Amino acid sequence: MIKIDEHTPTSDLLGLKEGALIENDKGISGIIQNINISVTDAYWLFEFVLDDGKEIEIKKIKNVC
Repeated sequence: MIKIDEHTPTSDLLGLKEGALIENDKGISGIIQNINISVTDAYWLFEFVLDDGKEIEIKKIKNVC
């Protein structure tokens, strides 16, 4: 099982695939059925839809140089 949260590197979140077993720090876990990624100028929003219908949402603020 892969634990994910807002501290998980963006590259690791991008590497997750459907069928992977994930868990967040709030105790929600399951097998990824669908992944939605939204990108704005300020952040990345990762939405992982799990096999039981629950969702894990991770918002990553973009580093601005």
